[in-house]
Amino acid sequence: MSRDLDLLASPAKLPSSEEIQSVVGSSIQPIAETFGLGQLNFREDSASPDFVRHWVIANQKPLFSIDLSRIVGNVLQSQIIKQTITGVPDKTVLTLSANYLLLQKCETFLGRRYLKARDAFDIHLLLTRSALLDEILQAHLEDSIVMKEIHLESIENRIQSVNTKLCTVELRTVLPPIIFDELAKNEFEPIRKSLRTVFSHWLGEPEQ
Repeated sequence: MSRDLDLLASPAKLPSSEEIQSVVGSSIQPIAETFGLGQLNFREDSASPDFVRHWVIANQKPLFSIDLSRIVGNVLQSQIIKQTITGVPDKTVLTLSANYLLLQKCETFLGRRYLKARDAFDIHLLLTRSALLDEILQAHLEDSIVMKEIHLESIENRIQSVNTKLCTVELRTVLPPIIFDELAKNEFEPIRKSLRTVFSHWLGEPEQ
């Protein structure tokens, strides 16, 4: 739910800034013109051998960032799937499965120094799309929880902190009104329910 596009790459070397800007520009410039945004510009914000960030700018205002990270750790081969690109059926990309994304979001939700409602919503969204933590991924999350010494009380407190005030401030501007209004009508309890479901193993609650 953030204003960034996160991409993972497995090559030995990340593409150059020129290559990234050329590919992205040729793909989205026609869309920008359709929406009356004019000529797009790019600004390199961060660059290292394993991570680069470029901001896409229109009318001197940043639209979103493109974060490209090189995969340096081990990702379970079973969690890497091949997907076709919408509108370009002959092109495919390797991407992480929804289940693995759920694992990453759970780790992020528990590990951030400052809680973010968007992480909680992303977990809720993934669960509504049938993502789940199987025994292997649950074991990976268990390792992370133990290593970071995250206790039951901490998980419960984080879930309760996903309250109406936090969700309203962070989600109103990024969610479609129909989705936000439905969640707000229920005081964002569906998001907290999803959190209790995904962390039920550690909360001692039955999965729902």
